[in-house]
Amino acid sequence: MRQFSIRDKCRINTNCDSDIFVGITCENEDISINFPIGYAISKDDRGLRSDIFLLLNTIKITTGKKNSEIIEGHSIYHDTAFPIQAYMAVIYDFYSRGYYKEHEAMYGIAKRGKVNWNKTIKTQKPYVQGTSVYYLNFVTKRNRVNCDELVTLIHEFFVYESFCKIGWLFTGGMPEKPKIEYNEKLFRSILKEKIANTFNDKNRELFINMLAIIDYQADNHFQKNYRYGTYRFEYVWEAMIDKVYGISEKKEYFPKTYWTIPGKEHANAPLKPDTIMVYKGSVYVLDAKYYKYGVTGKVTDLPQSASIYKQITYGEYITHHEKFKKKYGKDFKVYNAFIMPFNSLHSQWKTKDDVLWIGEAYGDWKRDGKPESESYEHIQGVVIDVKHLMKINTSHNEEEIMKLAEKITRFYEEVQDENNGFKDFKQN
Repeated sequence: MRQFSIRDKCRINTNCDSDIFVGITCENEDISINFPIGYAISKDDRGLRSDIFLLLNTIKITTGKKNSEIIEGHSIYHDTAFPIQAYMAVIYDFYSRGYYKEHEAMYGIAKRGKVNWNKTIKTQKPYVQGTSVYYLNFVTKRNRVNCDELVTLIHEFFVYESFCKIGWLFTGGMPEKPKIEYNEKLFRSILKEKIANTFNDKNRELFINMLAIIDYQADNHFQKNYRYGTYRFEYVWEAMIDKVYGISEKKEYFPKTYWTIPGKEHANAPLKPDTIMVYKGSVYVLDAKYYKYGVTGKVTDLPQSASIYKQITYGEYITHHEKFKKKYGKDFKVYNAFIMPFNSLHSQWKTKDDVLWIGEAYGDWKRDGKPESESYEHIQGVVIDVKHLMKINTSHNEEEIMKLAEKITRFYEEVQDENNGFKDFKQN
């Protein structure tokens, strides 16, 4: 891999037309690091590398879960198979421990040899005859000098291969070239045997990561081109919002529809809100929108009628269903909000606030001629700083929930008027 400036390879995609990929690409040794809209790239090199690792980790903990809800809910979702975490793990291990050297005694199942009775008793089934106990198989120590030297050579190969692929993330230097040529069948066989017989967790993890690289290369024939990331970052955005703000069980909040045919009732697929947040006895229905308004400031980049109608439906269902009145009290409130990305450091906003209110949406059929309107009929527009959300994208966060809830309720209350539910105001 030729030398280059990482900063020159970093960019924010536009989320327009085909410019939607978020992640890392390498084509003919030309690296491109693509951040999502609204991301603020650090100005210093140390911060820049942290940005890249934050991007990779965000992709890993969302798109990497193939059985996750965001995958099941969207069949057109796509992410790439490049095992960047395996390459990174090999490099991390190399920095931590150097090249693999066998310090662990290797054991196997045999009829004879130097028996390790502790491991034998723990892992092998004894046979009882009268008052005597017999073992037909034993865990014995193996003499593996030649094999262990081969594993070291294999490790050297994959350390070099990992630095060729993503070493630029860590350093401009390169380790020595390996002394052994790639042999998939031999490498795979040796590593599988080591995985089966090692009792050292760090060694096992290293072997598993090297095997993952073999599996990837078997399908890609050691191509220099690779891609790690996603074309559908909107699903990552949804997943982050749900993880930080949402409750884990939200199925009861799904409005359902039915067809009644004479003699039979048929249930349709329910509507599924992105995130249900609960704070101080109030329910907040959040719709995560990976829209460009926070970047462009254009009204055409805000959620349109179909999304607004759907949010009102969610709020109406929760507000008037008896099971929720029993759960939260008859006077509980339901609030609605669209959650969109923005860059709080951009000159367009000039704010230190990571969460910002930008306006509200409503339907005229709900407002017309009514002395007052329900809280759910006002869908608040909120933008959240992308980098901030990516940093806290680890677990349910009570502090962030409080911040968002107070932002939504504060501006809902400010736009209420005794006569028509609205008044002019300025955001503080």
